Amino acid sequence: MARIVLTTDRTLMSEYRHIPLGDFAGCAPPNRLPRALFDFIAPKLPASNGLAIRAPYGLRKLEAALLQGFSEEEVVVAHPDYVEKFIGYDTKIVGVNTMDPLGLGPVSKLFTWGGPDYFSYTMLGFYTIIERIQSVRDKLGLKFKLVVGGGGAWQFENRVDVARRLKIDHVVLGEVDNIAPQLFQQIENDDLPELIKIRGYPKPEEIVPIVKPSLHGLVEVMRGCGRNCQFCEATMRVARYIPIETIKKELDVNTAHGISNAWVQSDDIFLYDVQDKRTFMPNRDSLINLFKIIMSHKGIRHSNPTHGSIAPVAADPIMMKKLSEILRAGPNAFVGIQPGIETGSVRLIKKYMAQKAKPFQAEEWWDVVLEGTKVFNENYWFPAYTLVLGLPEEEEEDIWDTVKLIAYLEERLPKLVGEKAHFVVTPLSFVPVGVLRGKEFYSPKGFSEAEFCLLYRCWRHSLIEVQRLSINFFRMHPAFRVVFYPILRLGLYAAIDRLRAWGKSMGYDPEKPLLIKHN
Repeated sequence: MARIVLTTDRTLMSEYRHIPLGDFAGCAPPNRLPRALFDFIAPKLPASNGLAIRAPYGLRKLEAALLQGFSEEEVVVAHPDYVEKFIGYDTKIVGVNTMDPLGLGPVSKLFTWGGPDYFSYTMLGFYTIIERIQSVRDKLGLKFKLVVGGGGAWQFENRVDVARRLKIDHVVLGEVDNIAPQLFQQIENDDLPELIKIRGYPKPEEIVPIVKPSLHGLVEVMRGCGRNCQFCEATMRVARYIPIETIKKELDVNTAHGISNAWVQSDDIFLYDVQDKRTFMPNRDSLINLFKIIMSHKGIRHSNPTHGSIAPVAADPIMMKKLSEILRAGPNAFVGIQPGIETGSVRLIKKYMAQKAKPFQAEEWWDVVLEGTKVFNENYWFPAYTLVLGLPEEEEEDIWDTVKLIAYLEERLPKLVGEKAHFVVTPLSFVPVGVLRGKEFYSPKGFSEAEFCLLYRCWRHSLIEVQRLSINFFRMHPAFRVVFYPILRLGLYAAIDRLRAWGKSMGYDPEKPLLIKHN
């Protein structure tokens, strides 16, 4: 039994077979993605005596922070299948890390059509682990505190009644690296409210390295962004850069357990150590040095960043060429990254994300997206773009601008880079965070023609990419080629056919020609 038990839900205890964007499968509804298929895509990681062998990075950071004030015997990270093994009369706190507990995340909201008829695997997983923990508490009459935190904790600001119904004692919002032991002592002593909002941020030197391996071999190199996009939490935070020595220690932890890949976590990798906060020109030398250190680290064979923006890529193609050489990118080794297009509407760019296009002007957004994608592809990078559907005061013409931007990329990019041309676009539902907290969630009900055509074009393009990349993508995994690919391909064909038929039933023509005027 442990004093502090940390765990997570089923959807966060998988590496999704390292399929690019595979983690999004957790956002699908169980009544649309059969459980057998989900379990195949997302096999659970094994446990060691009930402990998580690898765990979500946020849990590992909390574990490391707590060990600054508690002993190793007092803090455990339990595999969700064995959490009961570590809960007993000496347990004071059970902490659950979550990313999308109530299915209110931007991907889940769209995949489940906004509910309530559908719900996501992420919501199912969260409810399951909470009920499992509560059954232990009720059965033995235990008095420990149930605490929820992580990237999805914000959802309980909008649903406090749900937290109470689930008998969650506290929800923690914010970064706790520098105060975790004191915070947990206060929770034990009943000194804090239900919603605990942490003000301020730890300094880089106060963020301690993980002590046990993370999922995907993830290591963190920066927090915050500074572009101040109003619909995003991360961009509102001051940018901080993790010391190189901390990064090396985390690489050591992962490689010591046989992990040879390093996922590099940041809110925007191309703003790493940026010095010019007026134009946001990337710091080429610092980025090159960072990835040289990572790729030369003993035991590391592969690396890729998680998130990045488009404008710095368009601004510095030489930087991208050098990074690609360091990361050993090539025809059979594309580097994946997730940037945000957000919208094709210059009006909305100016209104909600005025600094998104820097060092360029907002009026140049289409050119920035095209040039950035071109530079990505020329250097064997595969951008998985996201966009936001349902921003406050979004009008039909704004949505058509986004549809036309995607069509513009589809038409122009192959002419510029030929066979290297690759990208996907995933539409996300607007959720009220950042400066826009308090606004209404986007609810995808009663689609207009523009909304429908945007969804259709995004998913149709995904089908095209699956067809083009199937051989190389599945080459290293025979089981995928035999089992997963046919299912995926048939599923995509069926989805596109149903989308097309659905659109036509509403009187829409998803294939209608678009008049694209852009110089």
